[in-house]
Amino acid sequence: MALSSRLTRERFDCLLAAFDADRDAAAGAYEQLRYRLVKFFSWEGARAPEDWADEVLDRVATRLVEGEAIASVPAYASGVARLALKEALRKQDRERPGVIEMPVPPVEIPDHRSADCLTRCLDGLAADTRSFILEYYNGDASERIATRHRMADRLGISMNSLRNRALRLRDRLEICLNSCLEGRDGSPARDTSEQGGSE
Repeated sequence: MALSSRLTRERFDCLLAAFDADRDAAAGAYEQLRYRLVKFFSWEGARAPEDWADEVLDRVATRLVEGEAIASVPAYASGVARLALKEALRKQDRERPGVIEMPVPPVEIPDHRSADCLTRCLDGLAADTRSFILEYYNGDASERIATRHRMADRLGISMNSLRNRALRLRDRLEICLNSCLEGRDGSPARDTSEQGGSE
């Protein structure tokens, strides 16, 4: 019979006694409830469902030790599990990177002049900055996601910081491109701050 590392012997004995006076029957009821709790957290998408099942059993046992009268341990545990699930999912949301992949609007290149202007604007960037923006937008949607995670890891920044850096560079390129297409000198000033600057 699995015993949670969080569940002390006193709490465990108190929990078993609440199931049944017969120790073997109580142990079977405990295992059955724990199995149901693990399945519940697993079905609801909680990470580490066994840990959360043990957490629920520990909380129920704590209430029993504190003297709370519980008519049905399984029913009480179900209520505790529903509250713990909300806690688990909130925790997972906080830990998830706050990045929403926005579709990249297509850059219209109606003729060779637009392509020439884009090349000119890219050439006006520092080499590492140019490599950064080309890598960021390279590949299809699924490839870009994996590439961006690798970039963030390599640069030691969050996905949000990576996205913000790319958006700033994209804005600079769009200004340069529009200026070039309108016949003005649109070459961006050389600036290495995008790679080495703080977020």
